[in-house]
Amino acid sequence: MVRHLLFILAIVGLFLKVNSQDIHFSQFYYSPYQLNPANTGHFDGDWRIANIYRTQWGAVSKPFNTIGIGIDKQIRYYSQHFGAGIYFLNDQSGGANLTANKIMLALAYHTRWQAYKIHGGIQLGFVHKKYGSNISFPSQFDWGTGQFNAELPNNESNLQDHLSYLDVNVGLIVSRKMGAFEPEFGYSVSHINNPTEQFSNVKSRLPLRHTWHAEVRTELSEKFFAIPRILIMNHKRAGDMVLGVNLGYYLPKNNFYAQSLFFGPHLRTVLSTTDALIFALGLNFKNMDIGVSYDINVSSLSKASSHRGALEFTLIYRTRSSHPKTIAIPCNRY
Repeated sequence: MVRHLLFILAIVGLFLKVNSQDIHFSQFYYSPYQLNPANTGHFDGDWRIANIYRTQWGAVSKPFNTIGIGIDKQIRYYSQHFGAGIYFLNDQSGGANLTANKIMLALAYHTRWQAYKIHGGIQLGFVHKKYGSNISFPSQFDWGTGQFNAELPNNESNLQDHLSYLDVNVGLIVSRKMGAFEPEFGYSVSHINNPTEQFSNVKSRLPLRHTWHAEVRTELSEKFFAIPRILIMNHKRAGDMVLGVNLGYYLPKNNFYAQSLFFGPHLRTVLSTTDALIFALGLNFKNMDIGVSYDINVSSLSKASSHRGALEFTLIYRTRSSHPKTIAIPCNRY
């Protein structure tokens, strides 16, 4: 019981700090809008809907639940190629009942320069955060009962239970096809307007979050492929890195239109400390991708969590593209 209480207090403290790390996902490659604004419209199709759900730390406390859903569309104006979309994210942070809601509008531009594909995007949105009334403060500890009592005064006269601000993110992605390889590199900066985020009268601005990500799709044979990936995030003193590979198999023709199956082991480190082993499994259909992953906690918190970490479900659906990939010039027969 004591270790569970210490675990909960540590997690609550992390989430109540203004300079804590932003929300992140294990299947970052299936959360395109949260990963990089340049992903808006960066897909093969006319419309795309992407959904991701993550639940964490249910073994030791009230689960931390996060859900994100977004929709984006290709926009072609003569020879110009744009992408526009909207993204919503809701995060419930366990026993602290800290709730974060984000709604972001996005616009991206896609072009080519020689053999390179270049994608640039921007997100502009609104963020609202609040915490529940069940939060206890040191002054509310009842020495007579040995428990916290929410009916006692908290002596926090300058504390508010909600906050909101505008947020701006930008990003860039570059890729190139090189035979059997297709490397892609991305970089994004979040909170470029340094919004004020505070629950008390102590003014504090949200620092920049830098995200680097890369992947290389490799055709190993006619039946097998591999996609090694890396994600590096830095948010002031908080750091996160995910490194791994998805190994895939092209399925034979079937009635379910399933095209490939993949399995992916990944490793997450936080500030040079191994945090979790991640295992992902998924199916790729003609117009849809489905993925599930599980984090095995191997950090110092594993004694309290019994190595149980996070479970994620992802689903991405794309409509067919109405834009021709090749242009044919008709001619009369003679």
